[in-house]
Order: sequence, then structure tokens, then C-alpha cells
Amino acid sequence: MSTFNLKTAFTNEQLRNIYIAGINVIVAKPTGGGNPNVAWQVYKPLQGNTITWKEEYGIYASTSDVVNGARLSQLSSVPVGAIQNKLYTLEPDGSTSGPASGGKPNSYALENKYSNKDYMTVGLFQDANVNGTDIAGNAISAVPTLLAHTAVMTPYTTVYIWLESNVVSNTVVTNVTSPMTALKFGGGVDTISVAYDSETGKFIPTGDNAELITHIEPCL
Repeated sequence: MSTFNLKTAFTNEQLRNIYIAGINVIVAKPTGGGNPNVAWQVYKPLQGNTITWKEEYGIYASTSDVVNGARLSQLSSVPVGAIQNKLYTLEPDGSTSGPASGGKPNSYALENKYSNKDYMTVGLFQDANVNGTDIAGNAISAVPTLLAHTAVMTPYTTVYIWLESNVVSNTVVTNVTSPMTALKFGGGVDTISVAYDSETGKFIPTGDNAELITHIEPCL
């Protein structure tokens, strides 16, 4: 499996301003099309920062609502190392079973048979190491899944990064007010280095990877 590294740099002046404003770095990953909807990793930056992760995932089910700021409590789960192209099931007793046939190519799938709720929130989670600290089990996605329906989740190696206040790890984030920078890992690219640019509020490349970086303006 691939191991990826994201390196981010800040100046002393930037760090002072970030601290005064109560702002953190937000890192997120999409599943399927569109922008991410979960804050995967949130941290207070240092001058030089490194996040490292492997491309392996777990699947979780939660009763949390998919609303901005909701913390994603994982009540049932398939551990990291879940298998693509297979089907897992959230059983009526709340346990998970699988893998079995019936999945989708290049995706993870969980069928919801838990009848005590009208729907469950289902998503993927992924471990990481942030500045030397192991962070296990933070969600990267969340989607409401009705009883007898199946959530199909296709992870991407693209990572989104931005600065935001009042956001914590492992929560739903649908109201982004800052520019996001999309970083395209994969295809032989396992390390990307960027630095924060105060004038634009975006992250810019510090190496030979400018073509892997896309800036996305906030939707206000």
C-alpha cells in the first residue's frame, strides 16, 4: 500500500497571527465527487509540519447527523484494512459482518440493516501521524444511509487543506469560509511540500509540484 506525506511550512509571523486569531489547519479527503464534508485532521501548526498516512481504510456507522459541526461517534465499525470491491453489512443487532460479494469496483460498501433507526450515518475512517503523534480512527467521510440501502464510498488520494476557526477533527464541516487548496497525491507522487501564503490565504508549492495543486475559493 502507498504511504503519503504532506509537509506544510509557516513563518514566525504567520504563526503569531494564527495563534491570535484562534485558527487551525484543516486537512480533509473527498469520497466520490465534490468537496470533502468531514474534517479529517485539525492541528495547530508549527513552522514545519508533516502528516503521514497509508492508503488503507476502515468503515464506520454512526447515529450522528450530517450537519456542520457534528462529531462523528463511531458506534459500529470495520477496522482499518477493509477490503475494496466487497460488501460489509451493519446487522440488525448493531454488529458488522463481511466481507462478502456484492461490492463495487474500487470502492468500499456497507449495507444498512440496523432497523432501530430510520437511517445511519456511514463513512470511511483513516489513521494518520501528525507531527509525530499517531491519530487513529478519524473519519474522512459521512453520508446518511437509509435502512436497507447501501453506502458505496470511493476514496481519492487528493487532500484538501485550509485554515479555519471553530473546527475540530472528526467532525462534519460543510460551511467552509476560507480558500481550500487541493493537493493531488498518487500516480507516483507520494510527498508534497507547500507553504502558507498570507496574501491569498492559500498554500503554494515549495518544490516541483505546482501542477498538482488547485485552489478552490470558499462558497459564501
